Amino acid sequence: MKTMSSAEVQNHFGSISNIVKSGEPLAVTQYGTPTMMILPYELATEALKDYNARKFAEFMDTMPSANADAPNLTLDQINSLVHELRP
Repeated sequence: MKTMSSAEVQNHFGSISNIVKSGEPLAVTQYGTPTMMILPYELATEALKDYNARKFAEFMDTMPSANADAPNLTLDQINSLVHELRP
């Protein structure tokens, strides 16, 4: 993986896009510190899917579990209750 400063990326974006389109990720630094990455579209799409799945799993872990005293309703019973509550 290549690393370039943000100034280099700004000044040479055309050649940078060719590097990334060829499949190679690029780390971008600001004042010598890595701050972001430019990824090929396919890789970025997969990374976002994984990230969103992880975030969703974390969210679900914070949800309270179902009450053990709650009745086990069938789908028909739930639909019936929903229809009863509709005006």
